[in-house]
Amino acid sequence: MQTTPQSNKMHIAVFGRRNSGKSSLINGLTGMPFLVVNDKPGTTTEPVFQAFDIPIVGPVIIVDTAGIDDDSDLGRFRVQKTREVMDLTDLSLLIFSGEADDYKLEKEWYHELVKRNIPVIGVITKVDDHYVDVDLLKTELKIPFVKISSKKNINFGSLRHAIRDFAPAEFERASILGDLVSPGEVVVMVMPETIPAPKYRLVSSQQQILRDLLDHHVMALSVTEVELPTLLMNLKGMPDLVITDSQVYDSVSEILPANVPLTTFAILMARFKGDLPTFVSGAETISSLQPGDKVLLSEACIHHPHNGEIDRELVKTKLQEIAGGKLEIRTSVGPDFPADLSGYKLIVHCGGCIFNRKQLMNRLASSGEQRVPITNYGIAFAYFKGILPRVLEIMHVNS
Repeated sequence: MQTTPQSNKMHIAVFGRRNSGKSSLINGLTGMPFLVVNDKPGTTTEPVFQAFDIPIVGPVIIVDTAGIDDDSDLGRFRVQKTREVMDLTDLSLLIFSGEADDYKLEKEWYHELVKRNIPVIGVITKVDDHYVDVDLLKTELKIPFVKISSKKNINFGSLRHAIRDFAPAEFERASILGDLVSPGEVVVMVMPETIPAPKYRLVSSQQQILRDLLDHHVMALSVTEVELPTLLMNLKGMPDLVITDSQVYDSVSEILPANVPLTTFAILMARFKGDLPTFVSGAETISSLQPGDKVLLSEACIHHPHNGEIDRELVKTKLQEIAGGKLEIRTSVGPDFPADLSGYKLIVHCGGCIFNRKQLMNRLASSGEQRVPITNYGIAFAYFKGILPRVLEIMHVNS
């Protein structure tokens, strides 16, 4: 559990009414009394994320949510927060409790989950106190159902098996670049001399890519752009691949011979988390921007601005330079992504290294449905520098 980044774990969200047994289910499923259980409805007031290693399933993020039936003024806000959890859900557990008079509300949430292509497992709770006609539910809802009793700790093994059997097989790609490299090859990672991360640490994308290279028995070398020429002189031959950062595109591409494959951390993460051809297609819109057009810059991280947010400010400057005038640019961070994208001419997203793939793919789906082109910071920088064909060549994607 500790060796898998949170963004790479399967996210399992539990949805249900207040006091339907969501927190008790999670405690029983994980075998840990982590969540507070109380007979008073509304104990869980906002989504709670916790990493667990579930037997049979492996490392996951379990999301406990507020009740979907809270219609008070504050409750409606809580329900909206619960609804937002769908954006990052790989697999959902939808609770049907015998205490409910009907299941109209559960059926509404079921249809919303199915609309979003989220697998659903129906969980019948409190079976030792109430009867639920599962056969009738199965005629209306084409999903697997599991009966459990948190009070007597009954049937959680069956629930774990159901999670294993019905979880999406490709909730994330198997590897960031395992299909691009071979064991024994030499890959050079070029990082800016001014690294935008706390002392003794690397940014998330660099950490994940380095680990992926090591897992594939690739010889990974790390340098700043300053040491790159010396490193190349000391190698017996040229590296099989060079991965660099957007900030040092120019110097790295000038140093490397044209026949050495070159790509970027951001582009690799865009490919790993999202859909690279969609991002590349979105970059074609950059040349058609006009003064006054609306552009959305969207970033996964929520943090205090660092060094003027170098990437963000450079993107703004270059887009307006290409447009020939001032653009109407809005920046969204974290979960703050507009539901209504109408009016935007272009969306430029970060690499999404702290997002799980479901979150980023949902944003691509939303932009696609509303016909708003979307691209990626790294791809935009390569476009600005005129080296997009080169950094995409190894991935066999045309720009």
